[in-house]
Amino acid sequence: MVKCPKCDKELEKKKKSNINVVLLDDKDIEFLSESNKIEREYSKEALEDSKDAWRFAFKHKHMINMGFIKIVHQELMKNLDPTIAGNIRECKVWVGNRECLDYKKIDKALSNWIKTYSKLKKSTEIKEAHIKFEEIHPFEDGNGRTGRILMNIQRLNAGLPLLIIHEGEEQMEYYKWFTLGKLVAPGEKE
Repeated sequence: MVKCPKCDKELEKKKKSNINVVLLDDKDIEFLSESNKIEREYSKEALEDSKDAWRFAFKHKHMINMGFIKIVHQELMKNLDPTIAGNIRECKVWVGNRECLDYKKIDKALSNWIKTYSKLKKSTEIKEAHIKFEEIHPFEDGNGRTGRILMNIQRLNAGLPLLIIHEGEEQMEYYKWFTLGKLVAPGEKE
């Protein structure tokens, strides 16, 4: 596994500084709640962990690197599955009938993703980055919620509004991104 000790150490130090300073508005909570619902995570605990992950991501939104991604995941999964929280997977996983990227290739693929997609400006580029992140599927679980946080941090960095994908019809449209390569997000104009 490729390590970035400097990144990890710096981000861990920043994480320990009070992440709760970031105040969440109704749109933030709606986004996090709906993102959880897409993954059938309805617990209050999952929402609270999502809020912590979002606070960290928002506070450090200009530092998208390996440590940043791992801490977002760690915050998301710290109570749902602490054994995998923040850890790049070292096993095979499947999404539906598709086997995800070989775990031995994740570090390189994720490093390339960071180099390629960390500073985007267009909605379609950010959507493409999200699709690519989900194809890498770096964690055993929590990839969708981590990826949607990364996508919305990229959107904020590009001056775009949050993209809230609601459970139900929008969720079904969202799933089509991964099969059709459709680069226009639900609710956005082509």
